[in-house]
Amino acid sequence: MKDLKLFKSLVATFVVIVLGGPAVVLAGTPSYIEDAKATVSYADLNLANEESVRVLYRRLKRASKEACGGGSLRHSRSIIMKSSRLQCYRETLSNAVDKFDNEDLTRIHAG
Repeated sequence: MKDLKLFKSLVATFVVIVLGGPAVVLAGTPSYIEDAKATVSYADLNLANEESVRVLYRRLKRASKEACGGGSLRHSRSIIMKSSRLQCYRETLSNAVDKFDNEDLTRIHAG
């Protein structure tokens, strides 16, 4: 009888840990996903020149990466965090490119 109660208790604990674990991970999703912002200086660039536009694009990529948590996306602590940071990076970069409304920048971004 005691063994059955112990077994049920262990099973209940296991179920709580397995089902509750993802909720804890999701609750820990960083707020930078929604608040990604960075400042990029381009006063020194001539956006009529394609090489300058490429320099601007590199700056936008770097700033987007920093706004979304910085560091390498490869070394994220979890798959959910890596996915969130990658989505943040892509959306932030795309939004920045759209704001410039520069044909060369859009073409470079489209790849």
